[in-house]
Amino acid sequence: MIDIISSILSYFPVIGLAALGGLIGQKAGVYNIAVEGIMMAGAVGGLFGYFISGSLWMGLLVGFLWGMFFGVLLSLLTVNWGLNQIVIGFTLWFLAEGLGKFLYPILLPGSFKVPERFGYLFGFDYVFYLTIAMFVVVFIIFKWTKQGLAIHVAGESPEVGDIAGINIFRVRWICNIIGAGLMGVAGAYLADHVLQGYNYTMIAGYGWVAFAIVLFGRFSPTGVLLGSLFFSSLIGIQTRLQVAGALFLPSEFMVVIPHIGVVAVLAIIGILGKKSGIPSALGVPYKRE
Repeated sequence: MIDIISSILSYFPVIGLAALGGLIGQKAGVYNIAVEGIMMAGAVGGLFGYFISGSLWMGLLVGFLWGMFFGVLLSLLTVNWGLNQIVIGFTLWFLAEGLGKFLYPILLPGSFKVPERFGYLFGFDYVFYLTIAMFVVVFIIFKWTKQGLAIHVAGESPEVGDIAGINIFRVRWICNIIGAGLMGVAGAYLADHVLQGYNYTMIAGYGWVAFAIVLFGRFSPTGVLLGSLFFSSLIGIQTRLQVAGALFLPSEFMVVIPHIGVVAVLAIIGILGKKSGIPSALGVPYKRE
């Protein structure tokens, strides 16, 4: 039974880390729709990190640094310069994905495969538990610390926060960089541990799944955690059905099972509007008067 559950939840760190990164950045008021591209760049970075060091943990670190780089670009363009966050998000998505695909054949041999996986404890790998722990840490920060209050104010009422002495620009910078870094880790884990290699379609829409989970979870760590478990279960079930060669559903339909859930979530969010928990200042550049 444990083996079945762990197999179904094998994509949880991928989806959970990417969604948690999106939550941190968007809670502070900045959209990051470049998740797909950052995950792809993180995947290439993760493989390169393992290639030069022989360490899976180094692979995750390099993936995190790749993600941080795009978080810096996002902050510079949207927080400092006040450019449209949706336009910049799409631009960074294409840039990150294109850069990853361009650098892969330069940095790594074409047939490179990772020959090992992270260790397991009670049927789940170490990064699974690390992902759960990170959700707990973010929950504590959001709920009981002054840093969490600053993040909340930056996303809801930056003008009030600025008057109260909170540096809105610094809060958004930090959240963007950490959030994008976690997206890079998600891609690195997918490449190094789950797939143990690279292909050009490996992200397969998981970034958009993560983006929708933030909305599905009503911008709360608990909601995003539950949403990540739910959607990663759908992906795991779909994968198991394909591997088992299930014939009662067309293979094309099984591939889109998780994405049908994404469409449903976005439709529900559109109906609920403000009740969905979207921060009031999300997507709105802040400028001091």
